[in-house]
Amino acid sequence: MCEMWTTGDERRVAEQNKQNRATQSMTYRRGRTSHYQLMNDFSNMHGRNPHRLELFKMGRCKDLPDGSESWVDEESRRRYENMTQINAPSSNVDAESHTPATPEDVFISVMGKDRPGRVRCVGSGETLSTWYKSA
Repeated sequence: MCEMWTTGDERRVAEQNKQNRATQSMTYRRGRTSHYQLMNDFSNMHGRNPHRLELFKMGRCKDLPDGSESWVDEESRRRYENMTQINAPSSNVDAESHTPATPEDVFISVMGKDRPGRVRCVGSGETLSTWYKSA
């Protein structure tokens, strides 16, 4: 293993990974608890599968005993508030002419479309084809 580390390619990749981790925004606060475990716990508690809006909040926000919330960063809090505003029914819009957005649509409108090979907030095992076939 030590011999591999001394090669230029291994060092270059490690340095690039270090730089990428430094620029990440909206860090995950659950440590070693995976998205799959969060989904399983939620399903057992509520009897349904969570949508990505709920998974986003579970992974980045902690409910405090006093009823307030502690977010990992300001960007996560801001994006979640945008999602809840879009998802909230508006009194200015006629209910008959406006179809309500699904939580999935709201999540995509704020976070952007998923890239190939990666679906946000659902774990590393999901791909676009497996996620959207099951959804």
